[in-house]
Amino acid sequence: MSVHIEEKNGVEVISIIGKLDVGLSISLETEIEKLIDSKHIFIVVDLSSVEYLSSSGLRVFISSMRKLKDKSGKFALACVPEIVTKIFKTVELEDLFSVYGSVADAVSELGD
Repeated sequence: MSVHIEEKNGVEVISIIGKLDVGLSISLETEIEKLIDSKHIFIVVDLSSVEYLSSSGLRVFISSMRKLKDKSGKFALACVPEIVTKIFKTVELEDLFSVYGSVADAVSELGD
């Protein structure tokens, strides 16, 4: 499990690999807070390699989205696997996030 961050056209793209459990959620939240504190307010999370999403991962997404909204930023998810989509639907959060089929689409939209 790991978190990789790369800047693309003024948008920070965070790629998550593995299970987004409590341990990785803490690391992810720390990295997102560093980005926001450094004035990086356009963030896309690439979930294409996520095998599992815990409630703590959901909490990080919601918290990050709210923090960015307060700073006139944008937060989006890209390449959401079916297992994660099912979790969003189960907890009735499927309409809460901006979701894109590809990282390129998300970056294009957030970078405008």
